[in-house]
Amino acid sequence: MRSQFLLVPVAIIGAAVPAFGLSLKTLEAGTAALFADTVLTEVNFTLSREQVAEIKQKFEVPVMHQEVRAWKAANGEWLYLDQVYGLNDVITYLVAIDKRGGVKGVEVLVCVEGFCDVAEPPWKNQFLGKRHGKDKIIGEISNISGSTLSAVHITEGVKKVLAVHAQYLPKNVK
Repeated sequence: MRSQFLLVPVAIIGAAVPAFGLSLKTLEAGTAALFADTVLTEVNFTLSREQVAEIKQKFEVPVMHQEVRAWKAANGEWLYLDQVYGLNDVITYLVAIDKRGGVKGVEVLVCVEGFCDVAEPPWKNQFLGKRHGKDKIIGEISNISGSTLSAVHITEGVKKVLAVHAQYLPKNVK
């Protein structure tokens, strides 16, 4: 009985230790993987509190930041840098969107070691061509056993990025 009592505090302390992200790619390397030899112009903007609330309610996805980091290519394609929560970490990733509003690619830049299966091409490639309003996305992208939260949260994040791209871009940057 005494050993069980002592194990509970140890388990709680162990669960409270944050996981540190493993840097898989730099922003530059991720950008080059999605937009080789393409000049991108930075077009950052901030979502209003009302827009954030609407995204959360209407699309049923979390929004971690009001600030949107984005770049536009001369050919009309876009690149977004976003973050979502993993299990005990923050996952940083890029979403490239083609001229028609479909996902051109996803690159994971930072995730926690041991849960980086979401950075593997077979999983990321499930997003290719997915579009806001045309695809459900959630439920269409397979989870990864052992990395379920990372997979679910990135899927929600891509859904959010597609919604932001389709409905919340400031009029002066379209």
